[in-house]
Amino acid sequence: MHGAPATGRLARCTGAAGRRPARDGSRDVRPLPTNGPQMTSISLASSRRKPAVLMPGNHPGVVHVDAGMKLLSGTLCSESRDWYEEPLERGLKLVLVQSGQLRCRVPGQPEQCIKGPGLCLIANDGEFTTQQIYSWDAPLRYTIVQLGIDALDRGLSLLPEKLLAPTGGDPRIVSCPASKALQALAAQIATCPFEGAVRDYYLTGKAFELTALSAQLVSTQRAPTSIDVRITSSDIERVYAASGILTRDLQAPPTLDALCARVGMNPRKLTAGFRKVFGASVYAYLQEYRLRTAHEMLCAEDANVSTVAYRVGYSPAHFSIAFRKRYGISPSDIRSAPNAHGDADPACAAI
Repeated sequence: MHGAPATGRLARCTGAAGRRPARDGSRDVRPLPTNGPQMTSISLASSRRKPAVLMPGNHPGVVHVDAGMKLLSGTLCSESRDWYEEPLERGLKLVLVQSGQLRCRVPGQPEQCIKGPGLCLIANDGEFTTQQIYSWDAPLRYTIVQLGIDALDRGLSLLPEKLLAPTGGDPRIVSCPASKALQALAAQIATCPFEGAVRDYYLTGKAFELTALSAQLVSTQRAPTSIDVRITSSDIERVYAASGILTRDLQAPPTLDALCARVGMNPRKLTAGFRKVFGASVYAYLQEYRLRTAHEMLCAEDANVSTVAYRVGYSPAHFSIAFRKRYGISPSDIRSAPNAHGDADPACAAI
């Protein structure tokens, strides 16, 4: 982590909200629809009102951790292929995409494509607007932490230098694959078992932990070197084809050599392609897909743990170990949790 003093400081958070059309009047950019997901708020300073459920499927929740910090998490389903425009609040915005895909345009920066599991941090000190488009073929599952300047000042030294800019400059953005630790934290937020004040304190801790680990992760990302394998656009198409082959038969996926033969790539290049596109090796990608699929099945289906394990290609014993390591809870805990399946709005639905 970088401890050098910043060359400038971020301005005070204004708490901007709402959305507006593109300034240039372009037809492919629209404000977010008003009939989209609605957000409810929880204030930690007041316990008179029962907190809303944080992870309600298509209705994301918002926890105001304090005056300068918000935690959001949820699932967004979009059939639109239009870009949407949204004001960018002053401060630091952390976006963890657990699954799905988000493309983002930030003024003064190259367009970003964040594929789950992926992480993006944006530092902003001005009146700017972002443009976003979401994957229409799969739900976007996300966790967001928004820090205002007051909360950010307490941990300014955590940020990498590339996020620190003089006051008034363009927004700064960095992105990288999300680590297993970050994904596990998002899952713990999604399956928070507590209510009332205990729940608020639990989620507050998770929000700060998510922020600290994210800052550490982007600070330690290495830049590509000349010895890295060059991946072309046709190679990326082959990588996506390989991922489809892997996930079609979770019980008996092909070996790495067999997979390479089917898509016409050597193991080194296919592995490099998976790391570039998905942020993980071929094996790690398959394991993550198996565990995510198992999590969804445990939440949505009335199937026992052993059945789910076999359906995603695990023995029950190995499945329990891998699942606990990935999500921090056992699969049997998911099965026994309230609203684990059968309700329209399960808390465990977002991974």
